[in-house]
Order: sequence, then structure tokens, then C-alpha cells
Amino acid sequence: MPIPGWREVFVDDFTTDAPTGSFANADCGNPNAIVYTGTEDTRWRTYPECYLDTYNRNPYRADEVLSVHDGVLDHHLREVDGRRAGANLSPVLHGDDQGQVYGRYSARIKVSHPMITGYRLAMLLWPQSENWPEDGEINFPEGPLTGPIFGFHHWAEPGATPNSQDLSDVDPSTYNDWRVVTIEWTPWAVRFLLDDRVLLESNRGIPTTPMRWQLQLESSLYPAIGGGHFYVDWVTVHSWDGAP
Repeated sequence: MPIPGWREVFVDDFTTDAPTGSFANADCGNPNAIVYTGTEDTRWRTYPECYLDTYNRNPYRADEVLSVHDGVLDHHLREVDGRRAGANLSPVLHGDDQGQVYGRYSARIKVSHPMITGYRLAMLLWPQSENWPEDGEINFPEGPLTGPIFGFHHWAEPGATPNSQDLSDVDPSTYNDWRVVTIEWTPWAVRFLLDDRVLLESNRGIPTTPMRWQLQLESSLYPAIGGGHFYVDWVTVHSWDGAP
């Protein structure tokens, strides 16, 4: 269904199956390899094993974690080779480019059970310039898979620090049921929506350079009781068409 002010450029319903191990095409020598192609020729890249996660410096293990089956993208979060393993996927939007300036990014997501401790989610827009923090960062949702649900808009402005940011409202609910999460990024605002309810509208430090969308699942600082599954039912990406 068309959304006024936006033009759809990417949609994946994960109807093309891919077994565990099929996302192993990426390696450190070729991080731009396509690891998954969807039914409508949507293409995805992933961080290879030599890329380490944020808090524990554990390798991303798309080769062991990711699969597509029964209409979902499945992140099987667990220990691999004695270390907690996640994955970090990014869609290719325009030709061979993952990035764009401004956009609307939505996903329908849930967890297999409420006690997936020791892992965290960050669905984020990262500057393709790699000039961080001055070119900004947009993270929603971010935080533990046990909830609550919240996000951060890191301002893009000269002299920015990692703490130059707006925190969204914190929703006390969890990912136990299907939730739709959305980032809207326009020239005048960054907005976070949870099931169409606005948790943030920020007007300061709006990024103006291309950013790529990363679906980042990784180990957290908290102890892990056990693993579990994080599911993505569908994703859509829109470009801003210049309308108010």
C-alpha cells in the first residue's frame, strides 16, 4: 500500500528458503558478497566472521546463525565454538549501494521466547562515510531482547560525541508478540514508531549523508542463560520523495 511522501525501493517477505550455512559466502577478502537473494531479487550482505561485535568482541557468525524458512528470517542465537554468536545483515538498495539519504525502514519482528538473555538488538542506520559520531547514527529498536523497547538518535553535527543524542520514550513491552518497528528519516525529523505509535520525534542533528541499514544481533554485557530465535517476518525500505 503506497505511503504518502515515500517511494518503496525494497521489500522482502522471506519466501525463498535458505538453510543454515548458506550465508557463509561473505569473507574478509570480499565483505561485499551477496549472501542471500530473495524471491523478488532482493539482495543482502552481511558482516563476515572477521568483524567483531560491539561489547564482547565476539565474531559475527552469519554462517552458523542465519537461515530462512517458513516465511521468516531466523537468527538462531547461541554459542558457536564457545562464544556467543550473532549476525549483522544489510540490504542492497540501489544498484550495488546499501545507502541512501533519508528513508523509511520497517520490519515485523519477534522472539521465540521471553528469556533470550545475553543478546541484544540494534536495527540501525550507520553513516557510509564511517565518520562517526559526527555524521550521526540512528538506532531503533536498540537494547536487550528481553525488552523494554527503545532507541537512540545520535546527532549529526560538528563536535558530536557518542553521548550527543536523544533517547526515545521507553516502551515497557517486549518482542514476545509480533511488533512492527519503523525508522522515518527526513530532512526535518527522525521518528521512531512502534506498531504505529511514535516513541521519538527528534529535530536536532538530522543526518544529511548516506547511511546504510544494519540488522544487528550481537552478544551483550549481561550473562546468557540460554539462546533462542529472533525472527523477521518482513522488511520494507522506502526512499523519501521530497513531499512534506
